[in-house]
Amino acid sequence: MKPPTTTRRKPPKKPRFALIEKAYPGGKSLEFPGMQGRRLEKIEFITAGDYHAVSIRFQEKITLHLVIDPGFTLKANLRDWRDGNGHSIKGWPPIISSGLRLR
Repeated sequence: MKPPTTTRRKPPKKPRFALIEKAYPGGKSLEFPGMQGRRLEKIEFITAGDYHAVSIRFQEKITLHLVIDPGFTLKANLRDWRDGNGHSIKGWPPIISSGLRLR
């Protein structure tokens, strides 16, 4: 007599580009999988009327577009983390969306 066979179910696969959510002090951090190892061509910040986006273009002619709802201030800085301390290399003036600008 044969022992009963058990059916093993594979855990459901995560979609290839599913966001990876991590805890961050006071909120969360979201990682966009599938971007690691791609060669960066350029980064653009687009702001026009009610449309605001960060466009990250890779050499493979693939673009990650991050669209932002109106009403924001964008503060950009470039940091070097090789020593583990996040040394500031360059900071830029804040970019304020047209909805928040004081005239």
